[in-house]
Amino acid sequence: MIYWGVGSLRSEEKWTSRYVAFIAMMGALGNALFAMSSQVLTIPGGITGIALDLSNLGVVVTAVFGGPVAGLVTGIIAGILPGLWFGFLGGHSGLLALFGLPIGKAITGFSVGFLCKYFNVLKGVRKSLKTTFLVILGFIPEILFMVLYFSVLMPYFVGFFVGWMILVSILVKGVAEMAVIGIITGALVGNSEFVTFLEKYFNVPLET
Repeated sequence: MIYWGVGSLRSEEKWTSRYVAFIAMMGALGNALFAMSSQVLTIPGGITGIALDLSNLGVVVTAVFGGPVAGLVTGIIAGILPGLWFGFLGGHSGLLALFGLPIGKAITGFSVGFLCKYFNVLKGVRKSLKTTFLVILGFIPEILFMVLYFSVLMPYFVGFFVGWMILVSILVKGVAEMAVIGIITGALVGNSEFVTFLEKYFNVPLET
């Protein structure tokens, strides 16, 4: 049997207040993580900027434990502050970033949640290793979205060559970020105390 996740992992269950609270909390965490991580590495300037962005940690954790829909919604929430930063504060791509960042993170949340649900990573052996691998694999759809974003939309602002230069640097950074996020999430999946916390406060029906 495949489970869905926090508060209503089983597909036949309805969303609960705890489920919604979990999504809102992790979305807020994603924004907070961006605010903190962007202070570590920020390269502002031009139409866009580059900054360390660990906001996907909140998205991925929600996706793994809450399923694809929860991951998608959390991605939209967690992308608000990064979208504002790249669109208006650290960069100047405006609404393109404000809408593009939440969409990209929503794609990752959905794809990671779908893969983890399909392969039932919350059960069986080697949960941490499987989770880490699937988190990185689940980033591929967002990579494809970023290629579209920077090769088709961004060139209208910066030109084709500059758009691809930005794309390459962001892809390298993004893959490295997701590798770290995958390792952290894998460790959480294998941590019985963390899982017990989710079982107690968010009704996660897991067996560890």
